[in-house]
Amino acid sequence: MKFHAQQNRTGLRWTASLIAPLALLSPESAPAAPLSTLSPGDFERQLEVPHSVPLEAGSPLAEEANRAYSQLPYSVGERMRFIVTYLGVNGGAAEVIIQPPVKHLDTWAHRITGEVKSARWYRWIMNIHDSIEGLAYRGVEFVPARFYINQQEGDYRNSKILEFDQARSQIRQQTKRKGRDEVRADFPLVEGTKDALGALYYLRNKLASTTPPPLNLNFPIFTSEKTWTGKADYLGSDSRKVGKKRYETDVYRLVTTFGGLMEQKGDIKIWFSRDSRRLPLYIEASVRFGYIKVTLDEWDAGEAHKSQYEAIRHNL
Repeated sequence: MKFHAQQNRTGLRWTASLIAPLALLSPESAPAAPLSTLSPGDFERQLEVPHSVPLEAGSPLAEEANRAYSQLPYSVGERMRFIVTYLGVNGGAAEVIIQPPVKHLDTWAHRITGEVKSARWYRWIMNIHDSIEGLAYRGVEFVPARFYINQQEGDYRNSKILEFDQARSQIRQQTKRKGRDEVRADFPLVEGTKDALGALYYLRNKLASTTPPPLNLNFPIFTSEKTWTGKADYLGSDSRKVGKKRYETDVYRLVTTFGGLMEQKGDIKIWFSRDSRRLPLYIEASVRFGYIKVTLDEWDAGEAHKSQYEAIRHNL
């Protein structure tokens, strides 16, 4: 492949951290059915997710949310399902859904949920079923309000809730690991910080609103109890085949640093569709042995875009 411009940990557990960012399920041979996002199902919760208050239909906040979504490259109901492969082998899948907006403080917030599940064969090695939920407000800026992750990875059980207090410039964290006491900790909140899930939607917003594509995007990301500097560098355009379809894309390389010193080892590259949707069609990340590849297999448009776009089914 040639661009038209300038040119840890392995396995599905690592991919859960990548999808939560951009971040990302059980791909059987049969056609994929929607995942039971945040359902009680077969995994444990160590912490309860705070209750979200739905917006009243026709209320000023609901109307404000509708107007905001009409200007964004995605809308309520959008569903993205990704297939994860490592060394050419299907290891699982991830799914992310934009849920109806909810009330947060005196405004409205995006609500995004997702799941990561290992493939059936991989469960003999490690059974993975992680769930995530993020709340973010200020429309296009995707300012985080709350981030939740529940991890079931083999015998490992862990839940974490992050509350982003913008007024006090503080992040409050609650963590509960199976067999251990709950732990609380506070961290400073750097202005402009995104959570691991909201960073992907923030990138899509920026790409959709800038022509030509921005050459560089820098923004803080809080994850793993640290604030990292996220850097997205434009590599150029590329014609990318996914399944039996070919897409015109813009390619970005992502790098994270902590304190300006700890540069991430290896590349994360994302191919975004070159249209108003700015879909993350393909992600490739180098690890110690080879590459992890994350490919968009299914996409359903949100309510505001159903008349504009057909659903995508790559049947990978």
